[in-house]
Amino acid sequence: MVTLEANAGRAIKAILGERGCQPPLRIEIQFSGCCDPALCLRADQIRESDLLQKVEELTFVIRPELDQLLGEVKIAFRDEPGRKGFVLSALRPVSEWEGFGVSLIRF
Repeated sequence: MVTLEANAGRAIKAILGERGCQPPLRIEIQFSGCCDPALCLRADQIRESDLLQKVEELTFVIRPELDQLLGEVKIAFRDEPGRKGFVLSALRPVSEWEGFGVSLIRF
């Protein structure tokens, strides 16, 4: 379901640590209204129907139908000038631009 690339887990833990919490992180599709859909992370609660996976002491959740649509999701962290955040890419991408943009964890 989820694979963390080098430094992604550490970056997530640092952000959650700044907020003093460690909620489950939901993988979901985000629609901006002007561009193609993109994958993102959102702090959330576990729902009864969710699929759940723990990776590096972090809990990730996803709706079963979204998991079937996407396949494995890779999470990377980028810290480059003008491009700082998480890049989520799926085995079966949701758009042709997947993996180019970065997103922050939504709270």
